[in-house]
Amino acid sequence: MNEILGAGNGIGNYLLVLVVYASLFVVMRHGHPTVEPAFRKTFVWLYFVYAISVFIANYLLYRAGVMSFLPWLNNFFHTFIWIGLCLNFCYAGSYNRPLWEQFVFFFIFSFVVKLAEHALLGTWEHPNFFGIPGNVTYMMGWSLVDGMTPVANAIGIGIVAKFVNGLVVPTPSVI
Repeated sequence: MNEILGAGNGIGNYLLVLVVYASLFVVMRHGHPTVEPAFRKTFVWLYFVYAISVFIANYLLYRAGVMSFLPWLNNFFHTFIWIGLCLNFCYAGSYNRPLWEQFVFFFIFSFVVKLAEHALLGTWEHPNFFGIPGNVTYMMGWSLVDGMTPVANAIGIGIVAKFVNGLVVPTPSVI
């Protein structure tokens, strides 16, 4: 059961994590209440790409020794709910904002979630980020990587849109 929920965790811990996600989602909705109809196909496409690929990548990065193990339910919540739905919603409302703003949004939201999951589930406990010591450094480092998601999205959507009709190709400025 430890591999599924994590040592000492119960459903209550995961409900608290969902409260954190929901609270941050409400903050995101302040800037834009819904996903624009033109962006919905792009939203769905990004949901499946990120939820599935990051779920697998988190495990492979753990096996490679650069990430701590995320219990399976935590990994599922983190990738399918937090990244797939919440961060993707953030992107749907910010994709044409300047890249520096998108980076800040993604970094801050990701860091808050990692801190919350660490406090509530005991996860994200790796002692370094690619050799830079410190657990907070580890969480901050992966949050900085998450901050680059809008850049990856812009590039990825630009490529895939040549093959998939109806995707909205972002055109953000740097500044």
